[in-house]
Amino acid sequence: MEHIVTFKCEGENLEQIPESIIQRTGISFPKAHLDQEQMMILAKELKAYKGDRFVRVPFCVTVEAEALGGRIKLGDDKNGPRVDQYLFSTIEELERIQEIDLTRGRIKEVLDAVERLNRDNEIVALNVEGPFTIISSLIDPMIFYKGIRKNKERIDKFMKMIEDNIVKYILAGIARGAKIISYGDPVGSLDIVGPKVYQEISGQTTYNILKRIEPFLDGRIVHLCGKTSTAFDKLGFSETYAIEANEDLTYGEAILQLMNSNQKIKFIGHACIKKTPFKMKKAVVWNVCLK
Repeated sequence: MEHIVTFKCEGENLEQIPESIIQRTGISFPKAHLDQEQMMILAKELKAYKGDRFVRVPFCVTVEAEALGGRIKLGDDKNGPRVDQYLFSTIEELERIQEIDLTRGRIKEVLDAVERLNRDNEIVALNVEGPFTIISSLIDPMIFYKGIRKNKERIDKFMKMIEDNIVKYILAGIARGAKIISYGDPVGSLDIVGPKVYQEISGQTTYNILKRIEPFLDGRIVHLCGKTSTAFDKLGFSETYAIEANEDLTYGEAILQLMNSNQKIKFIGHACIKKTPFKMKKAVVWNVCLK
C-alpha cells in the first residue's frame, strides 16, 4: 500500500565529534578531513561510540564542491569545512565548470578510505550531497536563483554537468565498496526552493541521478534523506511503501536485515540516516520506488 508521510529534519549537516574521541585517538582537525588514515579512525570510533552498524564518511558537505574547484576553508573540530570564497561570481562563469577530479585532494582520500574500510569488513555508508547543496558552495545562491529566471538554458547546461559529476562520484564509491549511499540535498529541498524549482530543477536533477545509478545498485541501497523522499512522493517522482521490521531492531539493523533479505530494493527513505543507532518509533523501513 502506498503511503504519504511527513518528515521533520532534526539533524545537522556537520558531524559532531565527541571530545572524548579526539582526546583518546589523537586525531586532529582539519587533518581528519584531509587524511584517509584519520578518516578511518574517526569513522570507526564514531560507529563504536554510537553503537551503530555502519561507518560513514565524509564528515562534511563540501567534498564534492571542493573537487569541482570550490574554495573551502577546512575549519577545526568546532567549525567544520565551509565556503571560503565562491568559485563563480556570475552565471556566465558557470560554463567554466570542469569534470570532477576523483584522483586527488580530499575526495580521493574519501574514496580510498571507503575501499580500506570495506576491506576491514566494515559496512560503509558514503555521504553524497545533491546538486543545490554542491552549487551553494560554488556560487552565491542569490545569483544562481536569478539565473534560473533569466538564463534557464545556461542553468540547464550547468545542472547537467553537476548531475554527471554526482553520478560519477556515486559509481566510484560503489566500485570502491560502499554498501550504502546516503543522499541528501538540504539546500535544494522543496521547502526552500518551492514546488516549481524543485519539480523542474533540483528534484528533477536528483531523480535523473537516481535513475542513472539504479542499474548499479545490486546488493547496495541508497538511503534518501526524508526531505528528499517525502518531496518525491508529494510531487510524483516516486511511490513509497512500508516494509515491516522487527520492533526490537535498531534502524540500522533493520536496514541491514533488509539488504540481506531483499536485494531488489534499491532506495529507502522517509527517515534520517543518523537514526541508524536507535530503536525505531515505528518498526518500518520505507521502500521508495521511482516512477
